[in-house]
Amino acid sequence: MNKNQKVSKIVTLAMAIALVTVCTMVIRIPSIKGYTNFGDIMIFVVAAVFGRKYGFIAGGLGSMLADLLGGYFIYAPATLIIKGIEGFIFAIVYEKLNQETTIATLIAGLIAATEMMLGYFAFNYYMNGYASAIGSLIPGDLTQGLVSSIVAVPIVIAIKKTKFKLINQE
Repeated sequence: MNKNQKVSKIVTLAMAIALVTVCTMVIRIPSIKGYTNFGDIMIFVVAAVFGRKYGFIAGGLGSMLADLLGGYFIYAPATLIIKGIEGFIFAIVYEKLNQETTIATLIAGLIAATEMMLGYFAFNYYMNGYASAIGSLIPGDLTQGLVSSIVAVPIVIAIKKTKFKLINQE
């Protein structure tokens, strides 16, 4: 890998992290514990277009950065793990299924969103008990997971149809 490829990958990853952060912070719908956002859409797009590593890093760091900037400090460590794994799972499922189809994208999104919902349920249960965990899951995380899975489909399909490649991409 030459110097230009390394720089290209670093810049791409930084932009992916920024996209996740911005989409998480700009569109916020307050819920009982935290907020519902559109950051998962970008996590799914990044994971579909760039793969596991980018999905994991951009999902985890981008979402955690949004929590830190938004004042949700208590959630930041859990978000780093939960959203990173969400991006990783999306990429794995997407790769294993027949890529570039609506069904593959939707299934990958729903499976990854399920991990996100279970992760935040467990975190909220540990921090505040069962009532808080249920209050966060329904309607907040459930709505976010479903909407993100559905909205990501046409975006991913459109990008994939362009045969998008980065400059110096292997």
